[in-house]
Amino acid sequence: MKPIHFLFALLVWLIPIVATRAAESPSGLWAGTAKVEITPAEDAAVNLSGQPLRLRDPLFARVLVLKDAKTSVAIVSADLIVFASPKVIAEAKRQWGVDHVILCATHTHAAMAPRGLLIKPPAAPDWTRHANGPSTTVNWLKLSDDPWYAATETKIIAAIGRAMQSLFPARLAAGRGPYESAYMAHNRRDVRPDRVLPLWENPNRRPTQPVDPTVGVLRVEDLSGKPRAFAVHYACHPVALMAAGVVSRDYPGAMVDHLEQELGSDCMAMFLQGASGDLDPYDLHNLRGENRFNIVKQAGVALGKAALQLAATLKAPPASAQPVLQVKESLLTIPHRNGPQSTEVGLLTVVIQRDLALVAIPGEPFVQHQLDLTAKSPVPNAFILGLTYSGRGTPFTVYLPTVQAVKEGGYGAAECSFLAADAGERLVNEALKSVRELLPATKPAQ
Repeated sequence: MKPIHFLFALLVWLIPIVATRAAESPSGLWAGTAKVEITPAEDAAVNLSGQPLRLRDPLFARVLVLKDAKTSVAIVSADLIVFASPKVIAEAKRQWGVDHVILCATHTHAAMAPRGLLIKPPAAPDWTRHANGPSTTVNWLKLSDDPWYAATETKIIAAIGRAMQSLFPARLAAGRGPYESAYMAHNRRDVRPDRVLPLWENPNRRPTQPVDPTVGVLRVEDLSGKPRAFAVHYACHPVALMAAGVVSRDYPGAMVDHLEQELGSDCMAMFLQGASGDLDPYDLHNLRGENRFNIVKQAGVALGKAALQLAATLKAPPASAQPVLQVKESLLTIPHRNGPQSTEVGLLTVVIQRDLALVAIPGEPFVQHQLDLTAKSPVPNAFILGLTYSGRGTPFTVYLPTVQAVKEGGYGAAECSFLAADAGERLVNEALKSVRELLPATKPAQ
């Protein structure tokens, strides 16, 4: 037999064996990871106001794919202020067979924005007032004409493919625990009897409410117990470096760097931004020079250490013959607060192993929505993923305040917010409904 014929015969014999092994997972769960750098070229980096930025540290997109026998979910965490791409979602489904895609942004305000392509949707209100000043525009993003953005889409599509092609039998442990930090977070709405003032920084660490003093963890390990992915869920704006004139991942970058240093190169860390619409770090304008970078690093490292301490107490659940992943996509038509217009808002809810729910919302929910979801959820760990897009409805709703906050007014409630006052509550209620619907499908055998 000629060598080439022998090699072909060997491959024909091996492929079914490899496929059979790939299809077996005692835990019923497979996982895959990938990471790709998406740093812009120095001359292409601009902030939301169009000002040039120097590169301080690289930007990445990190991909975690979770799959059971029936469905698959790709979670992408990008070091950007917002990331919404119908192309990425469509191509991930077409090329790689992914059933659901969640595009998350860490929301770092020190990441670049596509040059000249921040445009408003038809009939949308003026959203140009923002923390950076009246010239900043925070609105609907149509980005397909920007070369850097197009290249980023291509890179992320390929990274999802690599994650799908590197699936391994996995176990997942999830949990949430207390975390109060010397660096973050405080509520930036100073509610007074007659008005609401913005509390952009809080160097004296004055107590504010509401906040969510918890951190969430998703640890993915292989069947030998080795950690392969480590996701941290926390709610706080990464804004400490937004006026520093740099491209940076802010505290989420320092956090993932610390985790990967501690867990080893075989484990990919990622940050999942929570309901941070009204939460800021304590320090902002009071930071100067190199100290601002040191404080940001310390904040990220402290968050990473807290997550590791929590993870040490978590155990992956035993194997089950029941479905591991349950997903529901919803589309809500929500009226605008003023005027006859309405906007379709997509919501994706994932229930994993009966003890974890992920709720992907395309905007910046106020933290009370996370507190309400936690209090009412039938699963012990329910996390809002803010700044996400899963392919349906608007890519970005800006702020999602509470009804009470709209009554009070102020930034994020009266400004940079346009949906009906109860939009956030509607989304949380829909998420809770979805979780309850999905739970029976994952009920363990009696």
